[in-house]
Amino acid sequence: MTLERGANFFEGKEASLRFSVVGPDGKPLAIEPYMGMAGHAVVTRDDGAVFVHLHPSGTISMASQMAFLMRQPGDSVTGRLGQRIKTSEALHPVTSIPENGVISFPYAFPKPGKYHMWVQVKHAGRILTGAFTFEVQPSSA
Repeated sequence: MTLERGANFFEGKEASLRFSVVGPDGKPLAIEPYMGMAGHAVVTRDDGAVFVHLHPSGTISMASQMAFLMRQPGDSVTGRLGQRIKTSEALHPVTSIPENGVISFPYAFPKPGKYHMWVQVKHAGRILTGAFTFEVQPSSA
């Protein structure tokens, strides 16, 4: 897994944190759904002042979005909403999985400094984890 570094990262500017997931032969790996998403990432600033969990489609999980959209009166009955979500997932599996081995996380860094990022994706039933360190520059005035 490699971080594509086409540009520098700047404080307050939206960044597309793009990662290539390839095999030893250099060919893209098939990414599988992992906890309902194409991948998960954690970003932290060196001093701990920033800590965030990211998803490729934003920071709200698909399960939370589905629960919000599918809720109905009477869902306080234990298991009712969960059963509807489970049925829906069986009929409409996750389709936002990239086929080219590239996964992207949108984010805007709130402060300049040294950052660490961990990315997890699933391939062939195994969780792959990449660890990265990079600098975020102050925004240009």
